[in-house]
Amino acid sequence: MSTPQADLFATPAPEADQPSAEVVALVRARLQATLALVKAAQAMPWSDQLAIIREDNAFRFGKDLLPPAEGAALWAEFDAEMNRLYAIMNEGKEPDLGD
Repeated sequence: MSTPQADLFATPAPEADQPSAEVVALVRARLQATLALVKAAQAMPWSDQLAIIREDNAFRFGKDLLPPAEGAALWAEFDAEMNRLYAIMNEGKEPDLGD
């Protein structure tokens, strides 16, 4: 007798996708610490482009673990601060338009 195969296209139960309260609290604390770091920074706080991308991605994906309104608010603040820091970092540099 064969066992029935699970439906590969079924939508998983929402509670299975939800991280634990402990994980959400850890992510929230990390995002808030990162936001505080960029708000206080007078220049980009990470020295190389890969570190900047890694931190940006960590924030971008971490915010999705929080309640939607909270994640969106933190992201808006972080994004504005990163834009400020990118402007400082690129100040005086001419864009490379290729030849």
